[in-house]
Amino acid sequence: MGFGVDFGDFSELKTWFDQWFDHTTLINADDPERALFETLHARKIIDLRILPNVSMERTAEFVFQYVDPWIRGRTDQRVVVLEVECRENNKNAGRYLAPDHP
Repeated sequence: MGFGVDFGDFSELKTWFDQWFDHTTLINADDPERALFETLHARKIIDLRILPNVSMERTAEFVFQYVDPWIRGRTDQRVVVLEVECRENNKNAGRYLAPDHP
């Protein structure tokens, strides 16, 4: 009662975030050393994730594309994500605004 989203539902999101971003190596799909990273992953030296583009702006968009439909589905469209900000460190961040952001 009174919550936009039940916080108990967020454990599923945490699992998704952990799978993609916790102690993982992110590379662009077109990385010139992709074969090397894939070999390191196969040898269990790194936990590789490949995205079309790993800039902070495109990573924020990637997160938005998963989280917004997830939130909308859990709330019968009552709650939407308007913006995602991803931070690599204190100096490097990127934002993605929903296409229908006011």
